[in-house]
Amino acid sequence: MKHNLILDASVGLEKEKLVYKKKEKNVLVKHFAVQDSVGKRYHVSGGDYFTITFDDKVLYENSEAISRVFTKTFKAFLKKYHKGGTILFVGLGNSSILGDSFGCRVLENLIATNQYNDFLTIPKVALFTPETTHKTGISSFRLIEMVVGYLKPDVIILVDSFVTNNITYLNRSLEINDCGIIFADQLRSNKVIDRKTFHIPVLSIGFPTLLKWHKSYMNNVSLEKDMEIIVNLVARAINKTVMS
Repeated sequence: MKHNLILDASVGLEKEKLVYKKKEKNVLVKHFAVQDSVGKRYHVSGGDYFTITFDDKVLYENSEAISRVFTKTFKAFLKKYHKGGTILFVGLGNSSILGDSFGCRVLENLIATNQYNDFLTIPKVALFTPETTHKTGISSFRLIEMVVGYLKPDVIILVDSFVTNNITYLNRSLEINDCGIIFADQLRSNKVIDRKTFHIPVLSIGFPTLLKWHKSYMNNVSLEKDMEIIVNLVARAINKTVMS
């Protein structure tokens, strides 16, 4: 289940729908606001997209700058959609494959609180990692559907490894959007997890770990090291934001 970065869309999309861009400590933030009608022209879903890009030096020497920008962006998004109910984080992907394990790894570092019914002052956070269909024998979409039906969360936040067509963004960007995710495009029974599916807000957090090159996918040789840094800063930022 892979989602392409909004940054991979045509340059025309940036000219039309870029709301703002800002650079903080060599971390570049862009906000795209895309209507459904415009999104169809560029093969993207309508909605709000925030992208965060950085270079090697920032990642290895000043990852806290990425963390501050990500925290600020995620906090604003969460405030817009979370109204006090349960937050369901879903870690998509395959924990056994490095390039597909970002979602699973982030959720391993998040704090679940949904089980504490007696503590009314802390936010209710539930975590779910459905793994892949070939591991469980059950459609990931159906598993998520069952969990959503049981928990009735206020908002769903999907965390997944993304794909990029541009090597510049590989392991060097993050995206937060409110458009959800379309499951595996190689399957005929495509399912979309978005607001229309479950009638609640669905946010996505993506880290591009795969480069699409012709008909194949490639990883950066530094993926393991890069992912460890990004997983830790994203998880810390989420925990801090949700619990504050």
